[in-house]
Amino acid sequence: MAFEAEMGYAPARFHQGQGCNFCADTGYRGRTGVFEVLAVSDALRRLLIKGASADEITAQALAEGMIPMRRDGMLKVREGITTPREVMRSVYTIR
Repeated sequence: MAFEAEMGYAPARFHQGQGCNFCADTGYRGRTGVFEVLAVSDALRRLLIKGASADEITAQALAEGMIPMRRDGMLKVREGITTPREVMRSVYTIR
């Protein structure tokens, strides 16, 4: 399961949208952003200048605390804002 793979544990249950006239029976009303922000530190800048691989840059960014979109989405699942299915549909198709 994607949530367990990303978060390291399986929750007892997930919230699930019920649907209504306002959301066209999707269970979602409005939008919630899922974000990944890369703040370019001196260490990252040096990697970029030397032409480091994407894996090296990603490893350094994660070491500096960057939260990938997949994790941000699953954090929102944990908070009951969205569901694993919606994160899988919208975020896991990127890349």
